[in-house]
Amino acid sequence: MFIQSETQIEVRYYETDQMGIVHHSNYIRYFECGRHQFLLDVELPITELEKSGIMMPVVSVEAHYHTPARMGDILRVVSRVEKEPMARVEVRTDIYNQNGDLVCDGTVVLGFIHSDTRRPTRIPAALLEVFRKADQEAGQEA
Repeated sequence: MFIQSETQIEVRYYETDQMGIVHHSNYIRYFECGRHQFLLDVELPITELEKSGIMMPVVSVEAHYHTPARMGDILRVVSRVEKEPMARVEVRTDIYNQNGDLVCDGTVVLGFIHSDTRRPTRIPAALLEVFRKADQEAGQEA
């Protein structure tokens, strides 16, 4: 399985520190922006997922910082799922600046829970089908 999505973000002043570079905590938000776009691109908006009674809490986040981003930079956020989700889904993200330099990369692991009981669950079959369909479509484009 390999599904990929991209979005762009312009670095805003309030995301920077006194040194004029993006504060490290904002990369986690950029990961979230990438995941949001990823879910839209596979036709699984988070609002629809939640309406179906499933939530995806963050289990873990890993980030590696390579070169600083600065106010005004245009960041390309590339998010991808490389393994079929079951009880969890791993979203790998690479963030590049407008020069193509790798700024940050990392992985966010999300679980699946029932929204009413907050109990863990495996990915519902209907959601798994959405991922499989997106993977097939991505394979046909390659």
